[in-house]
Amino acid sequence: MPKAGVKYGPRIKGPDYEQIAKDAETVALTALGLRPERPEDLIVSARPDDLVVKAAEAVRQADAEIALYQGERDRALAHLWFYEQRLGLAKTVGLSPIGYRRNLAATVFGDKTHPLPDAETNEDLIRFAEEAGVERVQDAETKLLEAAPIVHAARARREVAVRVMQAAVLALSQPPYEWSPEQIAEHAGVSRTLAYQHRAAARKRYGL
Repeated sequence: MPKAGVKYGPRIKGPDYEQIAKDAETVALTALGLRPERPEDLIVSARPDDLVVKAAEAVRQADAEIALYQGERDRALAHLWFYEQRLGLAKTVGLSPIGYRRNLAATVFGDKTHPLPDAETNEDLIRFAEEAGVERVQDAETKLLEAAPIVHAARARREVAVRVMQAAVLALSQPPYEWSPEQIAEHAGVSRTLAYQHRAAARKRYGL
């Protein structure tokens, strides 16, 4: 990581990611027919066979949105760090400091655990980026501020949908349904492995 000799560019003020996540969770629960205040109350009483299908589709939609915008976000983020040395980008993009460093490493090296380069000066960072093939992004700040909130909201919706799907899978595996993971997978349009994983995760969460 850079040393004291690096001169940083101005911070980029990001949106309120906490509020974005809260709003996205409400949207996700409402779309699934659950009350945002107490979703667990309705997961038990709702028809899990219907809910598991809706939740699986919500996950697919969120994944598609993440796939569409995350690359643009990550390329803009790498440009702003390596070529403009902008400070505070973790907060700008709604990531933890560790998540931010892992994101940069994954973008540049294809491995989130790869150490980032040491740099004594701004020129060191730029030289490394050019040698590593880090893409220069025109209007990177604008593109980052457009893509990052979309990715953040999609991830929040996905987390909700996954939790709901896990609860629905567990309900379907118990009386009066007693469906096998294979039956659940076919009904929801997901892999058998995923159905097993969701059932195991729900059992662990509810202490079963």
